[in-house]
Amino acid sequence: MSSSLKSTLKGFCEVARVNEALVRARRSDLLVLCYHGIVTRSRPDRWSYANWVEADSFRSQLRWLNHHFAPLDLAGLRCWHRQAWMGRKPPVLITFDDGYRNNLTIAAPILREQRVPCLFFLATGFVGTTRVLWNDEVRVRVLHWADAEIAMPSGEWSAVPSELHARRAFSDRVNAECKRLTGDGPANYLQFLRAKTPSVEVMDDPEARAFMTWDEARELARMGFEIGSHTVEHPILSKISRARATAELRESKTMIERELGQSCSAIAYPNGSVHDVDESVIEEVRAAGYDWGFMATPMWQKPGGDPHRISRIGVPGHADLATFKFYASGLHAQLSRPY
Repeated sequence: MSSSLKSTLKGFCEVARVNEALVRARRSDLLVLCYHGIVTRSRPDRWSYANWVEADSFRSQLRWLNHHFAPLDLAGLRCWHRQAWMGRKPPVLITFDDGYRNNLTIAAPILREQRVPCLFFLATGFVGTTRVLWNDEVRVRVLHWADAEIAMPSGEWSAVPSELHARRAFSDRVNAECKRLTGDGPANYLQFLRAKTPSVEVMDDPEARAFMTWDEARELARMGFEIGSHTVEHPILSKISRARATAELRESKTMIERELGQSCSAIAYPNGSVHDVDESVIEEVRAAGYDWGFMATPMWQKPGGDPHRISRIGVPGHADLATFKFYASGLHAQLSRPY
């Protein structure tokens, strides 16, 4: 479906309250939402801040969710998964990936204000550091590439566009190729980029991209929020060796439990598509002692499914409330699927 037709349909759904009707019709199903970061004011750059939601928009989204859903925590998730959910409204679970400081400083106060539980996933290798996620660093370094050509992750050479919009699309293409590499491929390619772009500042916006410290993670836990794992180094688990995947899963879980003094029973898979989580990953997740595994497959979850393959709908940045409803109801994903 074209973007213009989708936009027209979104407007109709808002006026006719179609999203709310769809939500009411799915009372026994679960909606899990995936956020990343919250910022105090909106950034106009949609490419650089595709996953960051402005604070007032986040508050409005939670208010709408509170009106039409029953927010739950992991105990509520367990009840729903046993098919013992008796609520009059469908359940919703809010999650955050990565572990940015703004999850504590901006998101958590709004969540408490609206009395909404939340599950935060930490990439433990980034806690207390000034690093950025490797895939974000790839995009930034390719964007600032000075030469006319660049070696692609595949090994082939390609011309680098000069116009900003085309260069951004090219950076996304390089990043997508990098995510398909196996083993140490992504790390090796990133080292190649770093050697050629030593002066590029990848931490360009600390409010948006800086990670929390362990003291800040402990404060988040003291506020009553639950903490899960997002691995150590944020690798795509199906693309690395089984031994390394085992280490990523177990070391991150152990570190969270040691630092926070509470159990870590949930994992959010980096990237999280069906291609990123194969059966060997699921076996290692179960063996590591996780009760729950969260994907990035944009759909509602039916009762009785695999607890280690729970779908989540990602919340985009720069979305007005009508757009958010369009995503949360599941309509956006349904209309975006290829047929």
